[in-house]
Amino acid sequence: MKIATTASGISSSMTLNSAGWLRNVLYKTALLLICLLSSTINSAMAADAPIRQWQDTDVDGVPDRKDACAKTVANQRVDASGCSHEQQALRLTPSLAVMPNYCFNTSNGQLFPSSCSEMSSIAVRFEFAKAQVLMSQQQVFVGLSRWLNATNVPLVLIGHTDSIGEARFNQHLSVERAQQVKKVLVQQFGFAADRFQVKGMGSVYPAASNQTAYGREKNRRVEFLVNVQ
Repeated sequence: MKIATTASGISSSMTLNSAGWLRNVLYKTALLLICLLSSTINSAMAADAPIRQWQDTDVDGVPDRKDACAKTVANQRVDASGCSHEQQALRLTPSLAVMPNYCFNTSNGQLFPSSCSEMSSIAVRFEFAKAQVLMSQQQVFVGLSRWLNATNVPLVLIGHTDSIGEARFNQHLSVERAQQVKKVLVQQFGFAADRFQVKGMGSVYPAASNQTAYGREKNRRVEFLVNVQ
């Protein structure tokens, strides 16, 4: 009877030890799985961090976290802050945030908008015998772009020259100047190309006297005409 009791006690003790050992194994296994899962999640987050860090939504070469100007137009040159020259001009000149109150002639001899009474003198100016758009003219483009966004009208870009040089050369130069202005409006400001027509008037319609350097400088220009269709 004692032997049986002892055997039963030993059996019970072994059963309890086995259960304890099993619980310990399961506990350690659970801890190991938790550690592995946590490590996997951390690795995934670490791998994803550089992707988020260098995400470049507008594809301008500047990551979003450093990009001060979102939604830059494709293929537009930007500075280290992700802003084009035009966008920087907008940021640095808050007064241009309001749409300019421009008044342009129309192709049917009226004024646009009809409420205005005096044509604006806005124009893009050029160096002698050249068609390249100067950086000094960027604020003209910034103001014009705001006006174009607000009015949604088509424009005729009319190029002019001073009177120096042959008529054929000046005619070609005036057209090239208008084409360069269109290129800036389309490529840098994102306007549709079919919104603009291009014309060259050579030196036929001076805005000032060609007898002075000041007058000739005023005549080297591209002006804007609202195209009524």
